[in-house]
Amino acid sequence: MADFSGKWVFDHAENMETLADKLKIDPAKIPKDRSSTVEISQNGDNFHIVSVGGGRTRDMNFTIGKSFVDPDILELRSKEIQVTPSWNGSKLVLTGPKGTNSATREMVGSQMVVTFNWEGVVGKRFFNRA
Repeated sequence: MADFSGKWVFDHAENMETLADKLKIDPAKIPKDRSSTVEISQNGDNFHIVSVGGGRTRDMNFTIGKSFVDPDILELRSKEIQVTPSWNGSKLVLTGPKGTNSATREMVGSQMVVTFNWEGVVGKRFFNRA
C-alpha cells in the first residue's frame, strides 16, 4: 500500500484534451495551471482529498471497498456516478459501475501520476510534492 499523504502540485498532463472530448466535457474544466494542488490525508484505507484548481475546490472522503458518488465526475459531467476504490498492488484505483472506466493514482519515482481511462481513452496528470 502506497502512502499518498501530503500536498501535491500539478506539473503537466498528457492527452487530457482527447479525454475531455471523449467525455464530452469542456477542456477548460480540467485545471492546467501549476497552481493546481491536491492535498491527500490518508489513514490506512481512509482518504480525504481536497483538489484546488481552475477557481474551484473539490473535497472528497472515501474508504477502500465502499462505493461513493465521485464529486469530480458530478462537477465535470453533472452525473452522479458511483465509484468503488480499491488497491491494485500499490496503486489506488477508483473504478466505475461497469468496472471498465477508472482513475488510478500511483507513485512513479517522486511523482504522483493520476491516470484516467474512459472507454479506452487514457489521459494522465502528473504531480510533484509541494
